[in-house]
Amino acid sequence: MKKVLIYIFIILVLAACGKKKEEVQVKEKPRSVRYLVAENKTSEFKRIFAGNIISETESNLSFRVSGTIIKKYSKLGDYVEKGQILAELDNEDYKLDVENAAAQYDSSRAKLAEANAQMKSAKASLINSKNEYARIEKLYFDDNVSKSQYDSSKADRDVTESNLAQFEAYKKSAQSNLKASEMQLAQSKLKLSYTKLIAPENGFITAEEKEENETVSSGTPVYKISLGEKLQTETFIPETIISLIKKGQKVDVEISALTGKVYKGEIKEIGTSSEGYGNTFPVKIELLEKDENIKPGMSSKIGFDFGQNSDARLVIPISALDQNPAGEKYVYTVKEIKDGVGKVIKSVVTIGEITSEGVEILSGIKSGDYIITSGVTQITEGQEVSVSSREEN
Repeated sequence: MKKVLIYIFIILVLAACGKKKEEVQVKEKPRSVRYLVAENKTSEFKRIFAGNIISETESNLSFRVSGTIIKKYSKLGDYVEKGQILAELDNEDYKLDVENAAAQYDSSRAKLAEANAQMKSAKASLINSKNEYARIEKLYFDDNVSKSQYDSSKADRDVTESNLAQFEAYKKSAQSNLKASEMQLAQSKLKLSYTKLIAPENGFITAEEKEENETVSSGTPVYKISLGEKLQTETFIPETIISLIKKGQKVDVEISALTGKVYKGEIKEIGTSSEGYGNTFPVKIELLEKDENIKPGMSSKIGFDFGQNSDARLVIPISALDQNPAGEKYVYTVKEIKDGVGKVIKSVVTIGEITSEGVEILSGIKSGDYIITSGVTQITEGQEVSVSSREEN
């Protein structure tokens, strides 16, 4: 009997402990969450886009003749000055062309000199033959010489006149040949000079297209160079806001490699076609401040300030937004709040534009709703939570 009473006592104690444990579980403290109160409001409309520093003018540099590159004197990033030699082609063939053209020119000059000498001699002979003919003609009409002497003198005069005409034609031909050989020599010298690639202006080498020992054709780019002292940054603006971009608009430019400074810029060019850029349009911004540390090719961030939105919008932090496997976007709101404790409700939403301030909500929640802003993946619908930690919207 005593053992039975002991067993009954143990069972009662265990039952009491189990009941106490259940009571503790029921009274577990609700999970604390961060939240904000949704509200419609106007906001500043700012956007930041990535870009690259470019020169105001960029140009492809190429040889004006074909050949094999035997030497390159400049490399990517180098600053070059007007008239500086950047690269050279093998010029042996072009030097040979100059030598041949020079020899042809010298030969043409010699032939012209010979033609001039022959002309001088022919003119002298013609003068003599004319004088002799005039003398014989007078004697002939005075019956002092025979007709055969007269005819012979006349024939000599005609021959010297014909010779002079031939020498005049020869001289003209020699003059023409000399002019042609002179032009050929000048052209050969010019082509020889083209075997050196010269910087047209001061600037930076922004790209190397060919290497030493490569054979290039006339016009094939070897370098890309930025010309001029003014620098620009180029970016691409989505079609949804390109209408807000205006020439002359001021922007802020940050250079990624030069932290801690913001440069002023002004929009100079706005592309009229998105061809080749998807649904974005190219925009070029001129830097209004000079800084020798800024170089073409550096990356940049361009800040556009479009002022205040004219319409009030409901915007929440993107951290408050989640998505289910079906692609539906939703947020967790807190309803039935009493003594700082409320129930979690899942609200499917339609989103609008995503900005630097957050994501715009078009439908699904309204101004005044309590929106859970963090830890949304660890919350379930119907769960009780504590809403003691509020964020400012």
